[in-house]
Amino acid sequence: MTSKNYLLKSIKGNLRRNLWLSILFFLAFFAAGSVQTLVSLDAAKHTASPYPNGFTMEEYLQWTLWRNISLTNSLTIVLVVVCAALAAFAGFFYLYSQEKTDFYHSLPLKREKLFAIQYLSGFLTFLCPYLLSVLITLGVGGVYGALSPRIFMAAGLQVLFAVVYFLAVYGAGILAVLLTGNLFAGILGFAALMAYGPVLYLTYTELNDRFFDTILMPLRTDVPGTFFSPVTAYIQASNYYGSDSPVTVYLIYGILLAAVLLLAGVLVYRLRPSESFHKTIAFKKLEPVIKVCGLPPLVLLIAMFFSGQMYAGFFWLVAGALVLTLIFSAIFDFLCTMDIRSALKPRVSTGVILAGMILILGGYQMDITGVDRYLPREDQIASMSVYFNSINGQFGYPEGNDVSDMSAFLRENKVEDFQDIYALAQKGVEYYEQEGPYDQQESAEAGDPQVQVTCYIAYHLKSGRDVYRMYDLPETEELVENIGQIYDNWEYREKVLPTSYIDPADVENIFTSSFLETGKPLEASKNSMDTLIKTYKGELENLTFAQTREEKIVGYMELQEKAQTDQGYYQYDDYIYSYYLPVYESFERTRDLLENMGNPMPNEVSPEEVESVRLSRYVSANEADLYQEKIFQDQEEIEKILEQITLTEGRFTVGSPVNYDVNVEIRWKDQEKDPVSLYLMENDSLSGILDQLYQQNTD
Repeated sequence: MTSKNYLLKSIKGNLRRNLWLSILFFLAFFAAGSVQTLVSLDAAKHTASPYPNGFTMEEYLQWTLWRNISLTNSLTIVLVVVCAALAAFAGFFYLYSQEKTDFYHSLPLKREKLFAIQYLSGFLTFLCPYLLSVLITLGVGGVYGALSPRIFMAAGLQVLFAVVYFLAVYGAGILAVLLTGNLFAGILGFAALMAYGPVLYLTYTELNDRFFDTILMPLRTDVPGTFFSPVTAYIQASNYYGSDSPVTVYLIYGILLAAVLLLAGVLVYRLRPSESFHKTIAFKKLEPVIKVCGLPPLVLLIAMFFSGQMYAGFFWLVAGALVLTLIFSAIFDFLCTMDIRSALKPRVSTGVILAGMILILGGYQMDITGVDRYLPREDQIASMSVYFNSINGQFGYPEGNDVSDMSAFLRENKVEDFQDIYALAQKGVEYYEQEGPYDQQESAEAGDPQVQVTCYIAYHLKSGRDVYRMYDLPETEELVENIGQIYDNWEYREKVLPTSYIDPADVENIFTSSFLETGKPLEASKNSMDTLIKTYKGELENLTFAQTREEKIVGYMELQEKAQTDQGYYQYDDYIYSYYLPVYESFERTRDLLENMGNPMPNEVSPEEVESVRLSRYVSANEADLYQEKIFQDQEEIEKILEQITLTEGRFTVGSPVNYDVNVEIRWKDQEKDPVSLYLMENDSLSGILDQLYQQNTD
């Protein structure tokens, strides 16, 4: 009982001594929370109708309060991290003083209880003013009539995350103090604990990017790198809150990290020698361990940055890494010993780092792990997926399924019947082993530029691991045939065609473009538009890859739907999202429906309506751009050109007969009709016509 009373009295005494810190914390949270909310709500209340996002006055006030009281408030995150660091150093700062350390350690208390007193005191120093500021903020919201059950839920979640991540950062700050013997070293140690994980992960990704040509790193921001530091995890949780991505995993991570750091702090405090106040690192045996583990990522990152500016990149990378290792090792040793002569002496730890640098860089340079040659056995693969710039890049996909995150797209579009994709991957590996990475500039200088097809491939292994690769392959007929086999596999085509993402019920408007006109609105009922979309869906999904190469695109439909943005409190219509869908000449049912609705898409243009056709192109010659053009007015030549015209919207570029260098502009006899720009599907009938264009020189 006496021990318990002493514990409570000690905590109360610490809170009184640290009252200045509690007041500082309160003022910071009061300004960032209550004052900011007051200003925002007052501005929202005096905003004239109509309110943003279609809100009512009440909804707009609630949404404004939600932004200030929820996890999305970035200023609160900054303050939680800063307060945790200040509380850790303020509570355990006595360890940097001989007199105070001797006093505290002479008390008839076990180290665990002494640690608990300081730990709980620092936590309460933060918790009380923070909770008070949250209550005041809610009171401000109540005055403006902006409170609702969702507001209380958002506030509760913010408090929960703030407490959890305060404890995580607080535990890291305490550990930094316990492992060091002076304030300067403690600050460096805390910064290292916060930044080491992200720097390590960044170094790993930069090394992979520098040395490996085929590797495709996951692009999502919730990759393991965000879990290497409580600060990055806290920020990422804030970014995900209010979206479809769950934040529960970040809460669990924060709780586990706080518990681990608490246990580590108790253990280190029990073992920490009382005389450590005069040392840079409290435990002498940890100096070489910290040095060997801490310096290489920083050295490699800096060396890669500077060597990236040099032509002989690898030589300068190795030289820079070795020189920087010697410099940083000497600085580290000086900070530990405060003796220049001792810092300049050769040390085993420095030799270990130098040897490690040589092994790491040499291993990456020789690719001893076979990253670029990676090809798992078929029996190890559960499914595969592939993305082609030349096919998928011609379509639009809804947000969340677009290709801004290639790895996410590949994860969402798996194919279990993957033999043709595997054959493509084999071609990629074999070509890389024989030719190495494709260099477009080198190929152009050699006078033999090749058309390259970029393929992004994912192996979804039975072990649960996903491996991503990217290959650039020359466009040969064999490759085009392989891609055609992949495309004609219904399991692949069903997933990647945009019709699989479009719900006719969501389509608000349809605009059409053809050889005759561009952007014409479709005047039709909702039922008629639904019938059109379903008819088009069937014809597009039955189109083979061979047909996409042979047929002209006679028009395209722009389907517009309202995209919903989720701001966590309300979902509201924010913008119009468009899908551009190609209409091929064989889509007779779709074209019939369009014609009946007043938006015809003829598969040819009548020569009688055309006044002239202008062909033009830009070509590089003698390091200068040369513009060439030729106007054709001869009826026979016009007919030949009109037989081969096509729109390119949605046209697959792999294996395509379209000459993308030549632009076709049709001028009509009807002067009120605007000129139309098209492209040519090149064949032998156009050879003479194109020769006339190529012979033109415009000064």
